[in-house]
Amino acid sequence: MFNTAGLCLGCMSDNSGEKICPVCGYDNSTKNPSSSLPVKSILQNRYLVGAVLEMDGEGITYIGWDNAKSSKVKIKEYFPKGIADRNPDKTVSVPTDSKYDFNEGLLEFMEINRAITLSTLPSLVKVFDVFEENSTAYAVLEFVSGITLEEFLNKNGGSLKWEQVRPLFLPLIDTVHGMNEIGFIHGGISADTVIVGRDGKLRISKYSVRKLRLVGNSMTPSIYEGYAACEQYGIDGLNIGTYTDIYGLCATIFRALIGSVPPAAVQRIENDAMTIPAKFAEELPHPVLAALANGLQVLPKNRTQNIEEFKNELVYGEIQTPAPKEKTVSKKNAKAPSKKVSKANSAKYALISALCTVLAILLIGVILIFTVFKDSVFNNKNNSSVYSTPSFNAPVVDSIGTVDSGVEDNVKLYPVPELKGKYFSEIIDNDEYEMFEFILKDKEYSDSCPKGTVYAQSVGAGTQSPRDTKIEVTISLGPKEFAIANLKGMDEDSAKLELLKQGFLYENIKVLEKFDEDSEPGTVIEQSPKYGEKVNSEAVVEIYINSFKGNNTTSN
Repeated sequence: MFNTAGLCLGCMSDNSGEKICPVCGYDNSTKNPSSSLPVKSILQNRYLVGAVLEMDGEGITYIGWDNAKSSKVKIKEYFPKGIADRNPDKTVSVPTDSKYDFNEGLLEFMEINRAITLSTLPSLVKVFDVFEENSTAYAVLEFVSGITLEEFLNKNGGSLKWEQVRPLFLPLIDTVHGMNEIGFIHGGISADTVIVGRDGKLRISKYSVRKLRLVGNSMTPSIYEGYAACEQYGIDGLNIGTYTDIYGLCATIFRALIGSVPPAAVQRIENDAMTIPAKFAEELPHPVLAALANGLQVLPKNRTQNIEEFKNELVYGEIQTPAPKEKTVSKKNAKAPSKKVSKANSAKYALISALCTVLAILLIGVILIFTVFKDSVFNNKNNSSVYSTPSFNAPVVDSIGTVDSGVEDNVKLYPVPELKGKYFSEIIDNDEYEMFEFILKDKEYSDSCPKGTVYAQSVGAGTQSPRDTKIEVTISLGPKEFAIANLKGMDEDSAKLELLKQGFLYENIKVLEKFDEDSEPGTVIEQSPKYGEKVNSEAVVEIYINSFKGNNTTSN
């Protein structure tokens, strides 16, 4: 039996029966819009419907209460705008000429949400239940305590460093890969649909039927400008696919790193120019710039095609060790005309390493290739503060033709280059080194070599070696120990960001509470390890937030 006494219908907190909730300020006499379910509606004899949180082209989202688990949830009702109507008995009716579209969407709605109920992917807002009632369908979702990525970025200076973005987004990238593998295209990945939880982890929200992410159909679309790919705008001959989610994911990472959203894809069809402040082009790792360039190609055929390929482009050349079968990277084999390298494999080997210019090269015919970081990552046409890519649509070639020198490999010797201090991507993308094979052997801490650069090589620099000599390289993890920052007096978010800057992992940052009436409420009053103590990036850091509310507290 339901006992709703004391529950605020705006936040599902205990408000002691107050009309105006002291927690969220919601007026519990407020009625939901007439097109939605009334507050206090009961679904499946289990779920209490509260206030409307959001309405979009697909349906209505309510805050809810799961009576069986005594927990707050979100309830998404399939109620396509412009198609569905609400009857006095709460059921949904649909005009005859719209029934096909309604039923098609309803089946897809249930299929998507049921698939997510079975999913173990870590960065998805969970779906607990899916059912039909009131002549429509409902999905009961996890209520994630957090804010959108857009809100988070705005509260933290507008953008983040790559060292912060990388640990945040890698689990998200893996989750998108898992979604795509089960046949689900999100189509709305953006800073507005990615949630930053209080645990510091990102989660994808706002799953929807495919029509909601497409312009020009019976459903009122929800398109996130700047994040939506051009195929979502109803352009003839272009269809959505896994590459659609890649575009949204890249645009979201772009927003997090640069502090702004890329121009709308439909605008770039006519004028495909991208600009980025010079400081970002100089600070960001070359593989990151290259991966974003490929993922933000306007036309789907030119864009990175799958998430696995994108991830390899993004992180290859830093400190990621490939699986054994992918360890050996041969520039010779990558270029040999007799062995065509697929785009996926070329990505794995990081043949693209910068957001760069396109050059026309005459080489046994005309071959158009995406240049790998030369003197600058972007062309600077107008001023010193902004670099511009004149064409973001340049196709990335799958293989590069070479001219056989006619010299037998077992006759000619080549000097081994000095690799120490170089990023791995710089090595495999250097045409001067194409005669050698490079193998990522190990990772070690080093006080002398920056993180991600070569610390040691198996064959000494200057050694005269035959073609195809295998050279094992050890990648630096940076200094093993460094002095931890002083976090005292920071709020929780600022402290976490400072720790991320130092290289700590989110999962190793533990937030605890401690009472201290002499310190500012909500700030760090203690940390472990202590300020200045030598630690490594894998250490667990505990920060104690002052639980003292102050002498004159007011409820929001």
